[in-house]
Amino acid sequence: MSQGNGMRATLQRRMLLLGMVPRQPRRVSAPDLVERLQARGLSTTLRTIERDLEALSGFLPLGRDERDRPYGWYWLSEAPLQDVPALDPETALTLQILDAHAARLLPPSARERLKPQIARARDVLDAAGQDSGLSLWPERIRILSNGPPLDPPEMPKGVFPVLQQGLLERRCLDITYRSRSRGRVKDHRIHPLALVFREPVTYLLATIEPHQDVLHLAAHRIEAATLTDRHAGDPVDGFDLDQLIRDGAFDYPEGERIQLDIRVNGDLAYHLHEARLSDDQTIEAQADGTSRVTATVRDTARLKWWLLGLGAGVEVIGPKALRDAIAQELESARVAYRSEARA
Repeated sequence: MSQGNGMRATLQRRMLLLGMVPRQPRRVSAPDLVERLQARGLSTTLRTIERDLEALSGFLPLGRDERDRPYGWYWLSEAPLQDVPALDPETALTLQILDAHAARLLPPSARERLKPQIARARDVLDAAGQDSGLSLWPERIRILSNGPPLDPPEMPKGVFPVLQQGLLERRCLDITYRSRSRGRVKDHRIHPLALVFREPVTYLLATIEPHQDVLHLAAHRIEAATLTDRHAGDPVDGFDLDQLIRDGAFDYPEGERIQLDIRVNGDLAYHLHEARLSDDQTIEAQADGTSRVTATVRDTARLKWWLLGLGAGVEVIGPKALRDAIAQELESARVAYRSEARA
């Protein structure tokens, strides 16, 4: 191999290598890096990678955890982001908008991991200048919550990165979980399956040994998490995240699909023309100015919350069980509001 080709091969290997080293507190060993590079079709040896890491750490903010062998390598948490190829202004703008949205959606520990990327995006937009309009764009975009803006629950420090790593590497986790229903703390070994962000709560979908039921674990109630060396195996038979969501698993299901029949005022009818309840929704105008709306929907607690939130703007005609449940809730509220406010 000529000297020029050798230099190009070294540069290519080291660029790939740097892209595979995680940011602190995660770490990766030299043997793992060899496997990943070989999986990308690059032939190399453990000694070569160890020499590369030693050389690169001499002028780059790379750290080495020497507590156990093989040593774990990582980018220092405060290391500035170096983007190759350069981060373009449009991508930087997307990261800025993501940051504005994630401020209320993601737990603080997750937002902390994005800080280097967001800081780099801000630098790129500032360098673009105000004439481009890109630097001002984040000030002109807002994403509003459908309801009161709730802050995400605080997650114990260090837990979220472990959950992410377990998912990415398909490894079992040992966790300490605080149950909401029973109020007790218990240790479990779990097989992580997916993360779902349902504002403002982050859920980890997982199975708990030795069972195969898919559980929704509120991530902020995981008080401690440790990555194990055990492979999590394949997902349980029939696990389909999108189908689970479509089936209303995160809407607090209370029954099967129902034929919803409601009478709504003019404003709500107009809204439902634009944002449909279901594909088979029908709207029929009535002589008194209201509209009759029918749609096949899933019977969930969130459906009841939505109907109750509309107040006098909606009347549930059917099914009867839903009408009776709404009527009972409204009657209880009427009784509460007729009494004097309690101090």
